[in-house]
Amino acid sequence: MTSDTDAAAPASATVRDIIARFHHLAATQPDRVAVIDRHRSTTFADLWQLAYQDAARRPADQTIVPVVARPDAATIAAALGVWLTGGIPLPVATTVRLKTLNAAVQQASSVTHTCRPWRAQLHAELGARHISVTGGVPPTDPRLGDAIGLTGGGTALITSPLYAAAIFEAAVRQLLACGTIVLRHEFEPEDWLATAVETGADWAVLAAGQLVALIRHQEAVAGWLPVATQALRRIVVPAAVPAVNAGYLAALTTQAGAAVTAWYHAPTYDGALSRAGGPPNVLTPLPGIHLRTVDPSGQPTPRGVAGLIEASTSRGATNHRADLPCTTAGAWRTAGDIGTLDPDGNLTLRRLDPARHYLDPGGARVTVAALRETLDAHPDITAHTIHVVPDGDGQRRARVQIWAHTTLTPAAVARHCADRGTATSAAHITVNDARSGEPATADPR
Repeated sequence: MTSDTDAAAPASATVRDIIARFHHLAATQPDRVAVIDRHRSTTFADLWQLAYQDAARRPADQTIVPVVARPDAATIAAALGVWLTGGIPLPVATTVRLKTLNAAVQQASSVTHTCRPWRAQLHAELGARHISVTGGVPPTDPRLGDAIGLTGGGTALITSPLYAAAIFEAAVRQLLACGTIVLRHEFEPEDWLATAVETGADWAVLAAGQLVALIRHQEAVAGWLPVATQALRRIVVPAAVPAVNAGYLAALTTQAGAAVTAWYHAPTYDGALSRAGGPPNVLTPLPGIHLRTVDPSGQPTPRGVAGLIEASTSRGATNHRADLPCTTAGAWRTAGDIGTLDPDGNLTLRRLDPARHYLDPGGARVTVAALRETLDAHPDITAHTIHVVPDGDGQRRARVQIWAHTTLTPAAVARHCADRGTATSAAHITVNDARSGEPATADPR
């Protein structure tokens, strides 16, 4: 086994930590099983060797590197190979044509990231594909893994696709904790139960539809569910929290005996975790994550009043668009979701899907797509984000964040929008300096 960890200069200190941890595990736990897939069991020593072979075939000047995410050890080795060459892996579905990502990858790779990113994610926004990068709390920090129930030396059963951000992150964190991941491509209740018995998994992740299928098939498996899952301590349901009926969570907890929790994992930040047995849309922020809700002007809303959910960490928000400047420490990012916070800081999700329309200052209905085209047409605007949030009267208004290399004012942008039939209030427009990511100090007049 090759022991040199300096195949290329790592992209960040976080990537350097990941490489050092994997190398340590390969050297000190060479025969321990890291990945179990349909074909074979792969030890940490074998995984490290596969990664080194993969890295030798890759150019060392790529920043963001697509990795086709299949449920096997080769996918994990490919991601580790990207880290070894100083890159950031971007897990993508097998159905994605890699050539179609070239422009987005090149644009994202042209930005210098200071937030110590370690993975990238492909996500869609109003029909367009974007790449975001993740810095924030590194996967070698055990706090998030502890919060979602991963254990050092444990076994995680994963039947959801690795290109999903939460799934890839959980898999990496389990491996870095000297644990084993069991990867399966398709979900069938009987097969899932058999695999849980065979591997003795103590942690599992289920998509919302998989959880429902498991409960609906409980008659077919007649009493096998409690037996098959007796080793499971935690079952996590990521992402689509409101789609999960609380009754299904409670039923699985009763039948399986494992704590079942929902993990709110937005495209632009790690968010919060529900309490076992509690409502799936009432969540507690994960360690190191700060949440708040704001009105259309960006001012925090009172506790119990719905607003746009924003997140940050002490090292900057966890994720950000790869073609935008890094979020500075203490700054806030949003995925466009709506929620409320109670006096104890618990988050209740009200709506996940971003609105497709908003009302202009005159009350006319405008599509977000049209406003996006208007902003794209401005020669001085380098990037922008649009989120629709309710104002004090419950009307949906557009809140716009803009990055520009030249001095623009919110009023100037508002005039540009109004001239093209996509009016929005200057009070709801924030202009940032594209060079620093900080809000511009221009006179708003």
